[in-house]
Amino acid sequence: MILGRRIMNALAFKTIFVLAVLCSLASRQAMAQVNDSIPFLYRGHIFIHSIINDSVDSNVIYDTGAANMYGVDSVFLEQSKWRPEHLGNAFTGGAAGRTKVRIITDNTKVDIGNITDRYGIVPIFKLRDVVDCHVDGIWGIKNIADFPFEINFEHSYLKQHKTGMPSLDGYQKLPIRYENNKMMLQAEIHMGGTVVKGWYLIDTGGGGSVDFTANTVKEYRLDSIPGKRYITDIAQYGIGDKEQEWYVDMMSDMIVIGEDTIRRKSVSYFPEGVGAYSDRPYLGTIGNNVWSKYNMIFDAKNNVLWLRRFKPDRPQRPVYDFGFRNRTDICRGWIVSWMTREGDAVKAGMELGDTITAVNGRNVSNFTWDEEYDIDNNPRLHLDVVGTNGKEKHIILESKERW
Repeated sequence: MILGRRIMNALAFKTIFVLAVLCSLASRQAMAQVNDSIPFLYRGHIFIHSIINDSVDSNVIYDTGAANMYGVDSVFLEQSKWRPEHLGNAFTGGAAGRTKVRIITDNTKVDIGNITDRYGIVPIFKLRDVVDCHVDGIWGIKNIADFPFEINFEHSYLKQHKTGMPSLDGYQKLPIRYENNKMMLQAEIHMGGTVVKGWYLIDTGGGGSVDFTANTVKEYRLDSIPGKRYITDIAQYGIGDKEQEWYVDMMSDMIVIGEDTIRRKSVSYFPEGVGAYSDRPYLGTIGNNVWSKYNMIFDAKNNVLWLRRFKPDRPQRPVYDFGFRNRTDICRGWIVSWMTREGDAVKAGMELGDTITAVNGRNVSNFTWDEEYDIDNNPRLHLDVVGTNGKEKHIILESKERW
């Protein structure tokens, strides 16, 4: 099939850009071998360079909720030079329920920094439908209880401490539960006189702050707590077969983790949540919007988390009431993936599934990853959009204080 010139140029730019990112990560990784640390890029998720079977570069998300697993994205696999010999099928669960996936059953070698692991099963997910085209796979370290494991957001690296614990000056010691490859800790979320206290899943695969399960919504009657709320519709919010979900945002008074307190942080809940947000042995998940304020050292063998805060609370800033996923790997632009009901974007005529092709007169395929990630810093956006019906529209939006 012959691709149009515009799509070919977009794909060419994307290929060059992703290779540049991977080379940058690989260079930093080589330099980090002196102290065995694994550098990462933080873009809401923890992105790490990995090498499959000594020859295939990939950009993977580190996810504490995916312990002992290495999975790859379906589009990445098709576009890469990796050609697995043995494939099968399996069922897997995630934030959006359960779904059937293909699996690679070859003996697959994966190198990430100084860590080398082999996987007899590598699931193939539609990860880019959930995140965006920057992700090629997902990784959860094997046998995390063997050695203390550090996530250092302050200096952007991961590290297995094979020679013993590092200095713990300034860290607080918190009990955790490490069960079924999941890590949980106790926290308190205060909202309008209600305290939701108990065990929460530590989720570095999530880019949010606190997301409550449907069971917690009912048990604590979260819908009855006074305060402003926003309802948001989102497409494919996680791995699973539920293609569309809705959630509610509200402002917390404080989030208490051990001796530390984060004030005035928005939190979310899923009234009809499935999968990871249904009936679970935890009240909700705590994601990177919280953890990125800390350095973390997991001693899973002894059920201990060492935590040190380095980033202070910051005031709320103006935001937009829609979001997108960059899919220039398969189409002309950024696909609108979530929208606040009755928000400015909805009123301006934007719909889920629309494709943003240009921002402020500039083709989105020419945006760097940093520029894309910081798009909310623009006080006004002039958007060229192609609707799901193929019709073009021009939308102007301004960022606003939400709370």
